[in-house]
Amino acid sequence: MKKLFVFIILFYLSFPLFAQICKETKSNEIKGQFINGDYFEGKYNYCRLINPKEDNISQINLNINGTTNSYIYVGGGNPTIETSNLGVISIFDKLGGMESPAKITYLTRINKNLIKLGEINLDYSQGQVINYSIDNVNNKIDALSATFLEKIKQSFINNTKLSYPDYFLLLLFDSTLVNDISSDWINKFYAKLNLMQHRDLINIYSQNIFFKNTTLCNKNKNEKNAFGCQIKNRKLSLCYNYVNSNLFYRFGTQSKIELELVKVIEDKDKKNSIISFANKDIDYVVDTKPGKEGIKIKRKEIQLYNFQCNPSTVEPMILDSFN
Repeated sequence: MKKLFVFIILFYLSFPLFAQICKETKSNEIKGQFINGDYFEGKYNYCRLINPKEDNISQINLNINGTTNSYIYVGGGNPTIETSNLGVISIFDKLGGMESPAKITYLTRINKNLIKLGEINLDYSQGQVINYSIDNVNNKIDALSATFLEKIKQSFINNTKLSYPDYFLLLLFDSTLVNDISSDWINKFYAKLNLMQHRDLINIYSQNIFFKNTTLCNKNKNEKNAFGCQIKNRKLSLCYNYVNSNLFYRFGTQSKIELELVKVIEDKDKKNSIISFANKDIDYVVDTKPGKEGIKIKRKEIQLYNFQCNPSTVEPMILDSFN
């Protein structure tokens, strides 16, 4: 009897997940390759607690080749765990229904030890991601940036199958992306997001990563970055307010807006590639067609000026992706 008691204690110390009382359990094996190239095999055990607390509804115990590669996740009602061709393990935890927030936890391995890369918290509205925040970023993430950059240059624009959490992983490496990603790659990345029905992420990346230092849109005022480019030493931004459906034309710099115009845009007009803004008797006609991006300034249909966008600075038109 004494030996049995000792065995039970040792069992719970070795597998803390089972020290909890579960009303639902499941386990599965996982395998893949980490960012550093190491292949791995492991398993995870899921437990939905019979007596949950507010922030502790379920647990996942992940084990990759030994105790130094274990991780216990505590979270919501039905977190899912996936491996990725990008070299990470992700845990996606949607904390309720369509409008509720979600959290993604990313894990990888450095020097044979499983580490948490960081966490991304997502806010949703009408089923779309409208904002995010990043927590607990590992100070070793910079050491992985060069290798990760090569992976994403291939995986994000070819036919590699990516999971939903994969598309957010770039947000953890934002400093690398801003400096080392070409406009051609961005266009291909956006095309893939559009194809995969992740149009809400196009706005997230435009405003927060790729064009955050140039856009004239204000995300703190419910604005999304619909289109933009550089014209000589000035910036053109079309900014969509998703609360009142106003579309703003802004021209200038981040320190000084030289001209701001506004119009209410209906859903049926969001697919238009040419959008006109009136300023008294002058029309500012913005062309967003690929290869023809620019502004034509007209008075009573007579063209006064024609300004072309700098091709390397064009931010793709994504107005039709906004609900």
